[in-house]
Amino acid sequence: MQDIQQALIVFFEQVAQQELAQLEKLKQEQRFSIKQDCWQFTLPDLFSFLQQEPAFSNIEYKQFRQLLFNSPINQTIKSRGAEIIIKENLNNVDKSTYALIWQNGE
Repeated sequence: MQDIQQALIVFFEQVAQQELAQLEKLKQEQRFSIKQDCWQFTLPDLFSFLQQEPAFSNIEYKQFRQLLFNSPINQTIKSRGAEIIIKENLNNVDKSTYALIWQNGE
């Protein structure tokens, strides 16, 4: 489980740092929205996307969600000039839309 959590943190760090290879993968996904200042996603879409990666292929959605909420992702990416916010709160974590905001707006 520790390895999966570390892989999750690394993934979000890459997006926070706007690594081109990772952003290109995200842009190819119709379910995501990438704008100049943010990347928007839902948890089910993020889970489905990450399941394509070996580190996440054997985790169930409920475990994934628990790892996500119990990890220091936001603290880690703040040092990279980014943060995750709730963009559209639908009073259900699986239906709400989240956004990783780049503070530098690049």
